Amino acid sequence: MKRRARASVLITVASVVTALVIAVASVGVLVVIGVGNFQVTQATDEAPVDVVASVDTGSVQKALSVDVHTRPLSTLEVPAAQFGVGIVTGVAPATVDDGGVLLSVSEQPVIVIQGALPAYRSLAQGAEGGDVAQLQEYLRRTGLTIDDKAGVFGPSTAGALFEHYKSRNFAVVTADGARAENWRDTGLPLSRYVFAASTPVIVGSDCGRVGQTADSLKCVLNSQSTAVAVASDAEQDLTGLALTLSTSSGAEIPATIGDPTTPILDVSDEEETDASDSRRWYVLDGIPAEAQQDLRETAEVIVESSPEDALRVPSTAIRETADGATFIREPSSGSGKGRDRPVEVTLCAGGYCAVTGEGIVDGMKVILLG
Repeated sequence: MKRRARASVLITVASVVTALVIAVASVGVLVVIGVGNFQVTQATDEAPVDVVASVDTGSVQKALSVDVHTRPLSTLEVPAAQFGVGIVTGVAPATVDDGGVLLSVSEQPVIVIQGALPAYRSLAQGAEGGDVAQLQEYLRRTGLTIDDKAGVFGPSTAGALFEHYKSRNFAVVTADGARAENWRDTGLPLSRYVFAASTPVIVGSDCGRVGQTADSLKCVLNSQSTAVAVASDAEQDLTGLALTLSTSSGAEIPATIGDPTTPILDVSDEEETDASDSRRWYVLDGIPAEAQQDLRETAEVIVESSPEDALRVPSTAIRETADGATFIREPSSGSGKGRDRPVEVTLCAGGYCAVTGEGIVDGMKVILLG
């Protein structure tokens, strides 16, 4: 019995010792886990690392994209009523130069004459105006002499027109289109001529067929000479600004934007063109003819630029106070938040801002906003 009692005591003591060992081990594991969790928490609570950039020098440029168009220098839609009554007896060629015949109506030629003022009336002795001056200039280009005052249709102009008709085997007519009985009655009916601002002209495909009635004609004359224009919907006036046009072959052509103009170029063939186009148009001068058909459809205009040696920083370096003052933050050498330096922002574009301010120098480090 004593031996059995002693054995029970020993077993009990061993059990207690084992339980203590397990408990101590558990506490140790918990301590290790706790320390690990504390370290993770501490790492998570550390302040994020500042992203730092440098002040440098260079131009900040604000650019504007414009559409580039190459179109006829001038386009003229001849009103059908101008041709009068009659039947087309001679169709128009593909192109017509100054003095050439556009077509024939009832065997009477319609002459194309270079002149900016559109034809709007018949001309005869007694008429005065810019259209008369354009007729006189044309007759002089053919080698005839006119003594009348510029813009005044007098006997000398009538005589020169008479000679012109005769030299080309045209019927000599009055301003009404009737056969002239005397050279002094020679005139130019409205149905016999068209003024075109620029010649030669390219004749549209619908400018009459033999047998068609004159009052149904739809003649469109496009100048063979072309103009390059840019269109912009920006409110800013682009006159005088420089831009560089690019060709599909990679060549660059410098140009200067001219005065704004009405949309003189025909853009009716552009897809999804709004008839109420509100864009402002500018014609570019001096673009080589050989390059005009090879231009890319868009170009960039530098509308504002800082000096080439301006100090600049990334736009995310600019900070603002509650009252709107701007500043940049220079990192500190220690653990502080850094030093704030007031700056004046003169221009921001393309991810950079040109700045000025006391103590701001090239190479200075700045903290970017997160």
